[in-house]
Amino acid sequence: MFKFDKKQEVFEFGKIKVGGQPGEYPTVCIGTMFYSRHKIVTDEDKGLFDVAAAEKLWKEQEEMSDTTGNPCFNQIVAETDEAMAKYLDWFVDISDAPFLVDSSAPSVRGFGVKYATDIGVADRAIHNSINASITAEEFQAVKESDLDAAIVLAFNAIDATTQGKMDVLTKAAGGAEKGMLDYAAEAGITRPLIDVAAMPLGNGSGATIRAGIAVKAILGLPVGAGYHNGASAWDWMKKYKKVNKAAFPPVDIGSNLVAGIMGADYYLYGPIENATMVFPAAAMVDIMCAESAKELGLEVLDPDHPFNKLL
Repeated sequence: MFKFDKKQEVFEFGKIKVGGQPGEYPTVCIGTMFYSRHKIVTDEDKGLFDVAAAEKLWKEQEEMSDTTGNPCFNQIVAETDEAMAKYLDWFVDISDAPFLVDSSAPSVRGFGVKYATDIGVADRAIHNSINASITAEEFQAVKESDLDAAIVLAFNAIDATTQGKMDVLTKAAGGAEKGMLDYAAEAGITRPLIDVAAMPLGNGSGATIRAGIAVKAILGLPVGAGYHNGASAWDWMKKYKKVNKAAFPPVDIGSNLVAGIMGADYYLYGPIENATMVFPAAAMVDIMCAESAKELGLEVLDPDHPFNKLL
């Protein structure tokens, strides 16, 4: 809907490009697998899961990506080193798509980037994330790995405003000794994807959206977030969806679209099961942005953009 004066970085992940001016490239949709209590997982410590069900879910996301033109990544979440190794082995065997290395445990994330390096897939692995609470061990693991891509989290525990998010990225703030982008550069990250740290409604949700605009306007870097987390943490909706289940999906998916119309480059949209809902919605917003981009003298640069595929 607008054009940034700042030159916009575009990072390549294989054939997928992330970033640029709004409307130039389609939004990347990133579904999550093996998350806590994911029904396909039978033993989260040992990494045991229903392989057929997992492949079906991934293929469904790929099919939605092929249908709409919106690229897809996989967010792989593991709770132990053993589970991480099994999940990564399975995924790299069935797909050449980029993937996020994620866990609730810093040591497992550290193991994940090392393992991705060891099995020769560091070029499509993305560490999640460089943040103000990263441990020295995890940071060193990223630094010693062959990964050059990471989510860089703009979460400021002291200041949840737009300025607070920008500060934690660019200077000592939020309890960190220096900016997250400095840490990322020190760790060898040359493809930083900024995550503006989605906050709940009433507790920084507006700053989440404004920060996305600020990041692109000031830093020119690709931006996104798990925007659905803000909707999921909405106290009123938590109660209301118990009496009206139909109310939640539009809010869950719609949280991404608000960011998309304001220039977001990727969505961490949550459970991969939601792929059939989020991809058509993402494509709709991308078409709107592409139409606007043309009015601003920009061009749609991806031949598979929804603007080219779905009209």
